[in-house]
Amino acid sequence: MKPPIVLSREKTSYLIEKFEGELHTHHGVLNLEELKGKNFGDSVKTHLGVEFKILPFRLSDFFKHFKRGATPLMPKDIGAIIVYTSLSPDSLIFDAGTGSGMLAAYLAYFNKFGEVLTVEKRKEFAMIAKKNFKIAGLRNIHQVVGDAIFVADGLKKEFDLVVLDMKDDIPFIPKAKRILKVGGYIAVYNPYIESARVVYEELRKNDFRELEAFEILKVDLDIKRVGTRTSTVIWHTGYIVIGRKY
Repeated sequence: MKPPIVLSREKTSYLIEKFEGELHTHHGVLNLEELKGKNFGDSVKTHLGVEFKILPFRLSDFFKHFKRGATPLMPKDIGAIIVYTSLSPDSLIFDAGTGSGMLAAYLAYFNKFGEVLTVEKRKEFAMIAKKNFKIAGLRNIHQVVGDAIFVADGLKKEFDLVVLDMKDDIPFIPKAKRILKVGGYIAVYNPYIESARVVYEELRKNDFRELEAFEILKVDLDIKRVGTRTSTVIWHTGYIVIGRKY
């Protein structure tokens, strides 16, 4: 067993990158040296006797444990983009607006034989994303710090998918049309419905087809001894617009 690993107790979990030093938790202090020689499924205890299970670091842990700068897309939205754009494991993907790298990481994970080119204008966000990619062990992501439109102007390859999560998404749409393969998809994420409408109209002007605009809601259930009911928390995050190049 090698790091990174996850220490989990009910709804509390910690990402461990090194088996050295101490981890201070609300349940006591863990000596991380004790993880050496352990196996997945084993347990370690804090100085207060509280037990944590040792689990492998997996895809579902990206969202829980990635370091964050910009607000990331949630898994429900990432999943929709993967499914609705027919992502295959040998795709070439252009990701404009890396942020913390959440979307790029999930795309790269499912795109094991392909590549993801991700572009971020802000250096501080790009550095956070770089650390997240390293933790996840993703080697098929190529990072560029700069303006996505400028980067796209210098590209000669054609992409299977272009995803945009950036402020200047409207000026980029003609660029996306140029760098996409015939049959390729564009997916644009926006936090505001008015912006999503403008994107939809711009995609139509640029002759993208199979247009779809939607939001994905996640509604949790409260499961208690007396019964089960819908939680008052409804997870809305943003709007996704998808089009295809013919």
